[in-house]
Amino acid sequence: MTHKNSLARVVLFIFVGLILGGIMSEALGALFGELGVLLNAGGYDNSVHKVFTTAAEYSIGFPDNGGPIIIDLYLVKFALGFGFKVNLLSAVGMGIALYIMKWSGER
Repeated sequence: MTHKNSLARVVLFIFVGLILGGIMSEALGALFGELGVLLNAGGYDNSVHKVFTTAAEYSIGFPDNGGPIIIDLYLVKFALGFGFKVNLLSAVGMGIALYIMKWSGER
C-alpha cells in the first residue's frame, strides 16, 4: 500500500464494491427470474437466476432461530450479531472497485 492507499480507503472501496455488486446481483436475479416466468423456462428456478442469486452466507452471533445474541445487563441491553453474504457479482464489484481505487487518487 502506498501513501495514497490508506487502510481506511481500501476498506471503503471494498465495502462499496461489495454493496454495489450485491445490488446488481439482486436486480439481475429478479430480471432473469421474471424472464424465466415469461419465457416458460422454469420460472424463478432457472439456472441463470440461480447463478446471480446464490450466495455464501456467514454469520456470527445469530443462533439457528434467526435472532441476535442478546446480553441483558438490567440497565443496558445489547443485541450482538454480524452477517456477511457474498455472491458472484459482489465479488466482481469488489474487484472493479479495487481497480478503480488503484487508478484514482492523487498523482
